[in-house]
Amino acid sequence: MILPAREEGETMDKKMKLPGLSRIEKSPDIPTLVMNQIIELISQGKLKIGDKLPSEQEMTKLFGISRISLREAMKLLEAKGYIESRDRKGKYVKSLTDNVKSSIEDILSVDHDKIWELLAVRRLIDSEAAYLAATNVGREHKARFRKIIEVLEKVGDENVLSSKEGGILYSDFFDILADATKNTIFVHLRKTITSVLTGAFPYSRKKLSTVPGSSKAIVGQLLKIHRAIEDRRPDEAKAATIEHIDYIEKSLRKALKEEK
Repeated sequence: MILPAREEGETMDKKMKLPGLSRIEKSPDIPTLVMNQIIELISQGKLKIGDKLPSEQEMTKLFGISRISLREAMKLLEAKGYIESRDRKGKYVKSLTDNVKSSIEDILSVDHDKIWELLAVRRLIDSEAAYLAATNVGREHKARFRKIIEVLEKVGDENVLSSKEGGILYSDFFDILADATKNTIFVHLRKTITSVLTGAFPYSRKKLSTVPGSSKAIVGQLLKIHRAIEDRRPDEAKAATIEHIDYIEKSLRKALKEEK
């Protein structure tokens, strides 16, 4: 189960009417003007990772341009890594750090010990994100956090590591945390780290589940982070997040050591 702000695949019809998007007047370089408007929406966080762009017909109408010009703009955006085509499903906003992600995955596939360096990066990014989230969190993100907590309670704190649903909820928790910072760079960085951890180490959750009490401990740590963010206590949110990452590293080292 995934709990994003909106379901993947939902078009951005309402968002596309926000200030900053306008019809294109006659110009010698219409595709570039369209591209710049889309990039601006992405940089402002009005178009998020995974959002589906409106259809070709809708976009030509919104911009007041020809299909040829729109297609050229889409090619430019794809070439620069801002969007991607998914078969015949349409165009979607892509993580700005996907190219970085690919190179990191290549490194990890050769040297699995690099997971510790990755966790060190996550310790820095997620803790700072928690600090900013506690400072900037609004009603929408508080509601999304509470929904995650409700579902975690239904799954059960002893089943989070052993179930696929628990893994998705864990990832969603930190995605919402990044989103609550109101800093689009944090959102993109968090998305990349999540992809690398999930793609390069699909067995990590299973390894952690072999450590007695780890699932329950991790849920308790998430609740602690949530309370600090809910109560707008930035320093405590940051400290709780560092404590959580430290626990993950310690437990994973223990699990891997016992396996040898």
